[in-house]
Amino acid sequence: MIQFISLNTIVSDLLNIVRGSKVSQSETISRRQIEDWVNQYRALLIKQDMDKGKMPNPDYIQELPSLKLEVVDKSLESDLQSEAHFMRTVLELPNTIDFNFKSGFTYVGTIDGREIQFVPEGRSYWQQFKRFTKNNPLAFLRSKRMYIHTVTPLKYITVRGIFEIPMEASRFVNTSTSVQSYDTIDDRYPIPSNMVPVLKEMILQKELGIISQAPSDNTNDGANRMSPNVEQTR
Repeated sequence: MIQFISLNTIVSDLLNIVRGSKVSQSETISRRQIEDWVNQYRALLIKQDMDKGKMPNPDYIQELPSLKLEVVDKSLESDLQSEAHFMRTVLELPNTIDFNFKSGFTYVGTIDGREIQFVPEGRSYWQQFKRFTKNNPLAFLRSKRMYIHTVTPLKYITVRGIFEIPMEASRFVNTSTSVQSYDTIDDRYPIPSNMVPVLKEMILQKELGIISQAPSDNTNDGANRMSPNVEQTR
């Protein structure tokens, strides 16, 4: 059986550590609060990693498949002079993590795998004046919707990215099938396993004042679920 890390596993491990450490406010700490901390510190750790110029770890990335598009009224876009089709996603997209040097979107393209270049919004206007590339499809984000500028009309696109709150992306409704891609906190959480002990330690120390010693693999089930040994500091 393939083991993977879920949000439920991380939250349960942290709750067990907190309650075992006799922190005075431990009984008032809810699972929802810990879920929020896990999402926040995951975003922080990934941002620190990506801002060093590294390629994105595949474990960070989530997919929003078959996003339905609608045609934008060209009369509302007075600067658009070309005959290209101008479209946008029907639904707003979840927020991506804000990186310093690159977009949080790692792929925008057709559902059959043809990539569409993701650019700043202003570039879509100047594309029509380029001699050799004016017909190349482009994508840009405006008000949380993905806009597509293309000479070939599309009905759906697929988007992949590194999203701030993974559950918002994993619960995203596929408008072509009206189903969710995932629906529980027991699904795979988008974080590499080697980052989990650091994430737990940061939450314990910075949010709860618990200093952890070297982490131990207490479950011994081959999944490398690391549980820090802790000391109370408050």
